Amino acid sequence: MTTSDRADRWARGFLWFALLTSLLGFLGYYNARGFVTPPPFFVLALQLIAVGGGALVLRRRLLKNVRGIMPLIMVAGWAALTLLWADDPTTAIRRWLLVFVPAILLCALAAHDARPRHSFTWFTVLVVIITLASGAFSAVVLAVSDQTALGDSLRYVLVDLNGWTFGIAEGGRQYVDLGLYVPRFSGLTSNPNSMGLLAAVGLIALCAIATPKRDLRGVALIIVLALVTILLLLSASRAAIAMGGTGILFVILLRTGRRRTAQGAALVIGVMVPLLYLVTYLSGVAPDPGNAEILELRERAQVWRVAMRAIDDVWPFGLGFGLIQEAVYTPLGLETAAHSITLSMFVETGVVGLALVLVTWFQPVFKTTRPGQTMTTTDIAVVSLLMALFVHQAVDSSVFRYHWAHFVFVYLLGVSAGLAGSRTSE
Repeated sequence: MTTSDRADRWARGFLWFALLTSLLGFLGYYNARGFVTPPPFFVLALQLIAVGGGALVLRRRLLKNVRGIMPLIMVAGWAALTLLWADDPTTAIRRWLLVFVPAILLCALAAHDARPRHSFTWFTVLVVIITLASGAFSAVVLAVSDQTALGDSLRYVLVDLNGWTFGIAEGGRQYVDLGLYVPRFSGLTSNPNSMGLLAAVGLIALCAIATPKRDLRGVALIIVLALVTILLLLSASRAAIAMGGTGILFVILLRTGRRRTAQGAALVIGVMVPLLYLVTYLSGVAPDPGNAEILELRERAQVWRVAMRAIDDVWPFGLGFGLIQEAVYTPLGLETAAHSITLSMFVETGVVGLALVLVTWFQPVFKTTRPGQTMTTTDIAVVSLLMALFVHQAVDSSVFRYHWAHFVFVYLLGVSAGLAGSRTSE
């Protein structure tokens, strides 16, 4: 084994440790006071040790496929510029460092990975195991729970084990028209929606890379797919279910060689998302005060319109990365996020920042699906996950925030850059 091979092996180990930390570090459980999870500074320290170790091992070779991750670097650079005119630069700088420093290094490590398909398979298995463990944890807590507590908007289902209280959060959906209440549980994540997002990532990745066989492994794969699908549906997260459906659609299109159709679907999604915001803004319909939740936007419609009104004043350059809640919502007495990464980045970084974000998101999709381009199952998984995550983030704000979904996103960008680099060098 050469020195270069040993360095690559060590770098892959650091990458895996960074991914493990970026997923497990955001898990936890509930007690009577709320969600218990490792302190963010501890998770960040482990992330920096992992990505920093990988960077030290590779040194200049870390920049091997830097062109592939340049759009992400440009987003980070422009977001840093917006800190110059931010009203609260201290908070903005802290959030910028949390979001971009570990993310860029993680992306660069993934782009350099000499065995991206092997690493992605490991990543998929990790996500599926966490999803199944979350489901099992919820089932055990529900089976043996002996007390409950009320939080701000969730009910905690708890177990007292010799003075140690642990459990899950329940946040149900009420369908008045159907006379139906659907309980939703958090598992090992911070809320039921995160549980659904985790299940959607695992389901899409599995469907993209797995090939069922007529043996015991094939049966096991079908059982795992069924369990992950059930957990996704039980989450009753409309965004996660839409994400899962979108991802499966792209998997089917790409596995059957319909690249043009996949590109057309990506364009349609790219157009429909801003149209959704525009129609919501122009309609001026107040959120439904009832309890039924099927397709209505409810509070999202309100916070979207607030964000779009703010765009009128800040659209050229934004108001500063990471500050939309304090600058836009808090003065109105709203303790909420924008529930849209598109609107969040538009308000915070202006039209330039939004354009860079869209290029970062869609460039790997269209580059990978070009006619004549060799596509592996890992390529299919990455494209499907990127498009599915874009649909999810149309109604949520996890990417470009210090959240495990953000690190999944930058990992996908790195894998795509690495695969594209290996094709170029062939």
